[in-house]
Amino acid sequence: MIQSKEIVDYYDQCENHYRTHWNLAESLAIHYGYWDETTKTFHEALTKINDILAKKAGITATDRVLDAGCGIGGSSIYLAQNIGCQSVGISLSERQIASARRIAAERGVSEHTHFEAQDFTKTNFKSESFDVVWAIESVCHANQKADFLGEAYRLLKPNGRLIIADFFKTKAHFSPKENRILSEWAKGWAVPDFESVSHFQELMQQRHFSKIQTQNITPHILPSAKRLYIRFFPGWVYAKTYHYLFKTASLTMDNVWTAYWQYKGLQKKLWEYHIVEAVK
Repeated sequence: MIQSKEIVDYYDQCENHYRTHWNLAESLAIHYGYWDETTKTFHEALTKINDILAKKAGITATDRVLDAGCGIGGSSIYLAQNIGCQSVGISLSERQIASARRIAAERGVSEHTHFEAQDFTKTNFKSESFDVVWAIESVCHANQKADFLGEAYRLLKPNGRLIIADFFKTKAHFSPKENRILSEWAKGWAVPDFESVSHFQELMQQRHFSKIQTQNITPHILPSAKRLYIRFFPGWVYAKTYHYLFKTASLTMDNVWTAYWQYKGLQKKLWEYHIVEAVK
């Protein structure tokens, strides 16, 4: 089981990795993005996933969106700038929330965004207070994915939409070697375990969601996975030297290794990347 503090420590202590290797200051994104024939740059890929999900969820200016696991507010700010809806972003990290508020103010969307430090499995929001619950690469952090789904269902208005983009393992059981690849990757990202798509769909049905759809978009995140893998080798040398000189936390080295493990798992078809949609 992963404790909330472990997730906060991971994002707070590894933020510099994202700033250095993941265009964080410009894209505000801590995810893999979406590549297609129209995508020319990494920044475009990181931004495009917001457009893809917004269209799938049918988000309009009259909607109120919960950005569950909002990071430094990238998706909420994108939705405010491009659609004009109201977005509430939540994260376990007070540091991320402070950054999100600052950036929203700098970009002139404070009136359309609100950020709070909360756990997306047990928020203090009123029932049926959101039109859309949105989660990019955050549900994987939940110890019990059903807890997130139950809270999302409670928070959604009747006919409200759930939209998720995340990593899913391809089967329930793996060989010891395969399991090591996934577990090392998960450990470095403060993820307790990855869920399979089939079991996740079952959990959604148990929580009474309807119109459940999944789309495997693994080919569209492959360039980002490769980019991460290529940067592992020089990143490891730099991080190892820095760790030796300044005695940094071990989780920073674990995070560096995720660049290796995630791609090895992808090569062996141990995981896929899916968009998941459903309606209350």
